[in-house]
Amino acid sequence: MSGKVLRARPVRWKRHIMRSVLIVEDHPAVREALAETFFGWGYSVTTAGTIEDAAVEVDRGIFGLVLTDVDLAGVACVEWIRSLGVSHPGLAVIIMSGRFGARDVFADGFEPGNRRRYLKKPFLLSQLQTVVAELES
Repeated sequence: MSGKVLRARPVRWKRHIMRSVLIVEDHPAVREALAETFFGWGYSVTTAGTIEDAAVEVDRGIFGLVLTDVDLAGVACVEWIRSLGVSHPGLAVIIMSGRFGARDVFADGFEPGNRRRYLKKPFLLSQLQTVVAELES
């Protein structure tokens, strides 16, 4: 279900105010599980199943974090992810993929101090939480 919004009251976690997250994932079960996880962590959550929907949501909302799959159906996902660094320079982005070598596509974006991280699927929720905490610090 694309465009689902879950709103949570901001809570303190590891001494930081939680923000809102946009989750971009084309598999509904994965998207829903991630949404419920972030909601449980105190985030306001918006979801999108396509890059087109995600682009609309980014333009419409204020997000502190985008969690996106890189292997979305049939669109220029890599270009969109790269464009986020230009159009929204302070936006934290976690790129996830189960495809071997996907991290190499964004190698230039993972330099120290950059607010972009990569997670190889499948990953543990504890790994996701660690990456989110790094971006929030």
